[in-house]
Amino acid sequence: MLGLVSDLPRKNCWTIAASAAERTPDGMQHLLGRAKWDADRVRDDVCDYVVDHLHDDQAYWWSTRPGA
Repeated sequence: MLGLVSDLPRKNCWTIAASAAERTPDGMQHLLGRAKWDADRVRDDVCDYVVDHLHDDQAYWWSTRPGA
């Protein structure tokens, strides 16, 4: 994820892999091109992570859906 949101001048599997100190882009190519994703499960996992690691009783979540 950090590679995708980084300020790399070009974002492709080679540059993302290099920024993650990977020797080859094979893992990134699989993750971004061939891996099977369940978008709802990924969303739920990210929400769980945020709550577990960034929880603050004074904070609130604001989100908009793209195109809404």
